[in-house]
Amino acid sequence: MKLNNLFTRLLSGAIYVALVLGSLYLCPQAFAGVMAVAMVVSMHEFYSVAAKTGVKPQRTAGLLCGVAVFAACYAGSFGLTDSAYNRVFFYLPIPLAALVFFAELFRRHNMPFNNIAYTLLGVIYVALPLSLTSFVYRAGGANAMCSFFILLWANDTFAYLFGVAFGRHKLFPSISPKKSWEGYVGGILSVTAAAWALHHLFGDVELVHMVSFGVIISVTAVLADLVESMFKRSAGVKDSGAIMPGHGGLLDRFDAVLLTLPLVFVYAQLFM
Repeated sequence: MKLNNLFTRLLSGAIYVALVLGSLYLCPQAFAGVMAVAMVVSMHEFYSVAAKTGVKPQRTAGLLCGVAVFAACYAGSFGLTDSAYNRVFFYLPIPLAALVFFAELFRRHNMPFNNIAYTLLGVIYVALPLSLTSFVYRAGGANAMCSFFILLWANDTFAYLFGVAFGRHKLFPSISPKKSWEGYVGGILSVTAAAWALHHLFGDVELVHMVSFGVIISVTAVLADLVESMFKRSAGVKDSGAIMPGHGGLLDRFDAVLLTLPLVFVYAQLFM
């Protein structure tokens, strides 16, 4: 059974990696399409987890806002806002966000503050970070975006391996008893080395930028993973979904991306 579970986990993980990296090098539109699907599924999973706490987020309105934000970021990053048609997509998130407040008037639920807050949190926490992939792609190209994912996955892998081998001091035992300070430091050191290797592999991303990517990712990715674990623990669920056998939901796979990518985006906009 354990070997079957391992094979299932490896297979679904391989498909996930192939979709992300394959679409990335196919064309910007293909990558944007994969990220848009990941965003919609992850938002749906987020709202499902939130509903376990007793609130009733507005799934439809939230998803519409998320799609609008994604379209606006894509249009803005690729300079598609010159025409009146595309400017509609660029400004559409604003009235849709207002719609969330107005729609709550007709739901007659006893926790309107919570419902509105969780609905908009799904947009801010899930939709906005995944929408920023267009800007990072535009700023650094496919290699920069690929480097981001490889460094993220390397951090996850080596933090786990160092934790298993040397973990003694718990990082956040109340949230994730398996994560350790030793694993955290091991991830930082490993990702820094991986950033150096990726610089020599791709060549078109300067060493200082690649190492900066690595530092940002390795320092924040574990904390981002803990944030999602905190949400799930408060809702009493183990996984956000079951779309990826052996892994859980897409939100479980993209949790580190959600709080790490915005920081990489800011760095890319300022220094690349």
